[in-house]
Amino acid sequence: MSASGHVLRTRPGDAGSSDLLAPSVGVFAPAVTEGELVSSGPVVGTLDVLGVLSELTVAEGVAGRVTKCVGGARSRVPVQYGDALLAISIASSGEHAAAVGSARTEGAPSFVAPMSGRFYSRPSPTEPPFVSVGDTVQRGKTIGLLEVMKTFNRLVYQGDTLPEQATVEDIVPNEGDDVVRGDVILALRSLSEK
Repeated sequence: MSASGHVLRTRPGDAGSSDLLAPSVGVFAPAVTEGELVSSGPVVGTLDVLGVLSELTVAEGVAGRVTKCVGGARSRVPVQYGDALLAISIASSGEHAAAVGSARTEGAPSFVAPMSGRFYSRPSPTEPPFVSVGDTVQRGKTIGLLEVMKTFNRLVYQGDTLPEQATVEDIVPNEGDDVVRGDVILALRSLSEK
């Protein structure tokens, strides 16, 4: 399974909204929910076309609040070329700034998914999680598992942009959630911060 990317085309919707359109036939998995602010940059979903995942992003200069997601609360929806994947309300300048700010949390380190898969925080349902909110993590520590094509991969705390040690502020995905490469797994606070 390889990953590529597509910038979603927009089409004017009704009542000051815009529709973000499917770039091809496939199975859409949204990475955002209704009410969430979106802007160019962060991945808003993936499109699976015969096992090839494409990350979907919003075009430069487009921002708004998600008002509708194709398929409602379903996590994977078959779509046709040109189907409206998301409807967004056109953002005021304040909402646009908030969307861009939430996409780039200045200075706050985070551990992100190195690949797409299903996240598990514990080695088995009867065992405790690898890490919990408030724990200190350091390089080499296992923080979870990522299931990819029936294979469980250890998520190890490492990376050039991460501090040597950090405190876990939040574990973003829930047990068994699907994550896309680049999604935040752990929100962290460096131990050097006061």
